[in-house]
Amino acid sequence: MLQMVNRTKTILFAFLAALLGGCHGERTASDSRAGATAAAPRASVTLRVLVVNESQLADAINHLRGEWTERTGGEVKAQSVAWKDIDLAKPIDADLIVFPSRYFGDLAGRDLLRPVRGNVLGDEALDAADIFPLVRNDLMKWGGQTMVLPLGIAPSAIDPTANAPKSIALLAAAAPHAITNECIGVLFDSETMKPRITEKPFEEALSAVLKSPLPNREGLGEGPTRVATPQLAPISIIGCDDRLIAVTASSHNAASAFKLLAWLAQADISSQLAKAAGGKLPPRRSLATSAAWYDPKLSATDRGERGKELEAMLGGQQALVIPRIPGTDEYLAALDDAVKSATADKVPAAAALQAAAARWEKITDTLGRDKQRAAYQKHLGISGE
Repeated sequence: MLQMVNRTKTILFAFLAALLGGCHGERTASDSRAGATAAAPRASVTLRVLVVNESQLADAINHLRGEWTERTGGEVKAQSVAWKDIDLAKPIDADLIVFPSRYFGDLAGRDLLRPVRGNVLGDEALDAADIFPLVRNDLMKWGGQTMVLPLGIAPSAIDPTANAPKSIALLAAAAPHAITNECIGVLFDSETMKPRITEKPFEEALSAVLKSPLPNREGLGEGPTRVATPQLAPISIIGCDDRLIAVTASSHNAASAFKLLAWLAQADISSQLAKAAGGKLPPRRSLATSAAWYDPKLSATDRGERGKELEAMLGGQQALVIPRIPGTDEYLAALDDAVKSATADKVPAAAALQAAAARWEKITDTLGRDKQRAAYQKHLGISGE
């Protein structure tokens, strides 16, 4: 009897040991699987960046791939493409696009861009408040929404003859008188899209430009200098060849794309791009005198002067922004021809501007007056529809 009891106890103890051991083993396996899940690498997202007309900039972005991968686990592939090769009738085959600011209206007007998310603009690393006010409040917005971030400002912002069309010098000369509180649109009537370039400020500006063929300072080209009535401060002309970046409406990786957008526009990263690609001025106050943004031959004193000019031109309350509407290249070409005909062929200023205005009317009718008016009103920020 005693032996039977002992045998029963032995069997019971063995059973309990096996049971407890099995439970312990299952918990360990489960924990192991959970640990494996936690340690799994992040999903790799490849973001495609389309760079318009700037192959060097595309190369510079590609050189940052390793740093981006280390930060996020994702990948970046940048590709350069000519503007003429972009089919605006189709969604953009990329997650982000970098482009000259004169094409803003073509892209935004066809709903090819996503508005910048509020959390991106509020990101501490991006520091949007550091961007010059006229860039932040005027250039970056379309239809009342912030659509882009700046990667660089064209030199013509502080000197209208710096590698810019002659039409930019004309607009700079006219702007102090053409911009008034009474008129909403400077270059077009905002309701009819009738050109305003035949009005007195533009005629007087063209005459003044023709009388002032003074050389420009070294490093920023040659041509007529900024002409403005002494009692009126010069006004910056932006929106032609500034470097902008946006997230496309066709991106399937919008969350990651916005992270890349903000990262590329940060002060240190945009400075690396500026040093590699060159040709632009800093869009931020903190970078206004940074050596990364200027010709290496430029002294610290000269950089300081450029910084003061940037603050004077972009830190104020007024700028003439080239209309962000489709066909900007065509409109500027017509105005550029007016300056050339007045200069080379001695055509009177009024007649040259009348001819340009007639071409503007044809361009508007060809592209669709109603569509152009809607785009122009969004450019002005007076219509969000």
